[in-house]
Amino acid sequence: MNSQRYRAWNVVATGLLVLIVTLMVLFWARWGCECARLEMLPEQARNIRIEMPGFLQPRAAGGAEPNAIPFAFVATMAPRETLAEGLGLRQYWDAYDLEKPASHVVVWSRDDVGVRLYYDRSLGAMVYHFPVAVPQANGTHVNKKVVAYAGPGGVADRPEEKLGRFNDPVIRLVPGDPDHPVLYDRGLRRFFGIDWRDKTVKQGPALTGKGAAPVVDFGWPRKQSACLGLALDTPESHVTFGMDPDRAVVLDAAGSLWMLNLQTLEYTGSVGVLPGVATLFSSARRATPDELFAYHVHPVFPGRGDVYAGCAVAVLSRDATAMKVEVFDANGTSIAVQESALPDGAAAEGGLSARHGSRSTVAALYFGLPNAPVLTAAKFILESLHPPVLLWLSYFTASSFEATAGYRSIFVVPNSLAAMKGRDVDFWWLPRFVTALLLLMPGVVLGGLLSGLVSRDAERLGMPARARRLWMAATVLFGLPAYVTFEITRPRIARVTCQNCGRDRRVDGEKCHHCGSPWLVPDLIPPAWRVIGEPEEQICNEPSSRPEERISGKSEV
Repeated sequence: MNSQRYRAWNVVATGLLVLIVTLMVLFWARWGCECARLEMLPEQARNIRIEMPGFLQPRAAGGAEPNAIPFAFVATMAPRETLAEGLGLRQYWDAYDLEKPASHVVVWSRDDVGVRLYYDRSLGAMVYHFPVAVPQANGTHVNKKVVAYAGPGGVADRPEEKLGRFNDPVIRLVPGDPDHPVLYDRGLRRFFGIDWRDKTVKQGPALTGKGAAPVVDFGWPRKQSACLGLALDTPESHVTFGMDPDRAVVLDAAGSLWMLNLQTLEYTGSVGVLPGVATLFSSARRATPDELFAYHVHPVFPGRGDVYAGCAVAVLSRDATAMKVEVFDANGTSIAVQESALPDGAAAEGGLSARHGSRSTVAALYFGLPNAPVLTAAKFILESLHPPVLLWLSYFTASSFEATAGYRSIFVVPNSLAAMKGRDVDFWWLPRFVTALLLLMPGVVLGGLLSGLVSRDAERLGMPARARRLWMAATVLFGLPAYVTFEITRPRIARVTCQNCGRDRRVDGEKCHHCGSPWLVPDLIPPAWRVIGEPEEQICNEPSSRPEERISGKSEV
């Protein structure tokens, strides 16, 4: 029993190790394919420029735009940065580096004058270091460093329980007023305004009503800014841009954009949405932050920042093969949309024929550009070598993974072709499932073939029927890793010829695994015959009583 238990643990440990090694090899192979794919995108297709000459002026009667100010939104994607961000190393370090803007912890720090604002996780409080001018007897002033602590319940000079705790804050500063930061607490789901000088904390209404989605970011919402940039192109002599000290754009988890009044901490209206971007199988009208690899929301506050003209939103698809820019006016109405596409010259040079029917960067990167079909086929083959049970899990959980997490996922493959089809929720579920089944079929067939090989070898090795069934089921579910594990851990037992059926049987079993015959051991019966040799001469060392016997050396028997 102990030997069987030890062998079972040995098989499980070996299988887990083989599974991890196999998945790591497949992961880096897929990563290489994605690197080669994104590098193929021409430089011209990595930019989107939307000319908006009348964006800063109200339209005149009849649609005329007199004295229009030259104005344009320019979005740029960086494929190499996308691949680096996809591994997640940069996000990990930035999240724990208090000086990084992506940290959401330190939003403003000026060590030269002793000003520092940060969130202390252990205390659950905002901490503010700032200098205070203390008058001296000689008429001069000396800066004294003061530390204040803020919680939902107020501000104090030292951490106190009555202040309460902030759970997971997103912090932004009011432009030009560092003493009045505004934060949103993801745990409490409400906005807070802090006044360090008056030592007060103002709470906004709880965003927990019907249809109220949690806030993701506010101010200038952006994600993976190194991968996707959005800028304004206009002569500085015509217009200057600022930020409204009384308003900020809020992005929630549903992909909606709202205008927040920083004085009352309440929404004043909708200003737009995150637009959906085309993928290989689908193209949604709008998207959520988790469905996009990167996004950048750029509100426009002309002049001194007291006027809101509208905003532009740039988004990058989950697989980073398509980009889209949509412009909204001050009322949240969409006025311009443009998606990334190959220029005419690049399309002709890349070999995009009329049968593709589109200059879309998605179609080009998967099928149109030179070597793109080869990379797509390699991607499909590598995904077919993935364990079938994990591929099926990827299909059913495709929408549950955040977009950037798909790039560094090892066990589940959210960016597989089947998972892409699984996210096509606008399509009827039955055709969607049938298409995904066709994409998953090679992996299922490979698992079935390997299961047949395992069954044949297990029967030849004389494994019990239960063990054979377990190995077959494991191979169907896990495919190549299970087959490799079987080949590594299968028993190596000596064999002899069965006296009943004449086939090779194992010597460690009580019965033949072919015919079920037990060992044929002959009975221990003495034979009726024996071999008799010449009698041995007996030498007698005892002295004989008669002289003639001593002389002849014989005695009577």
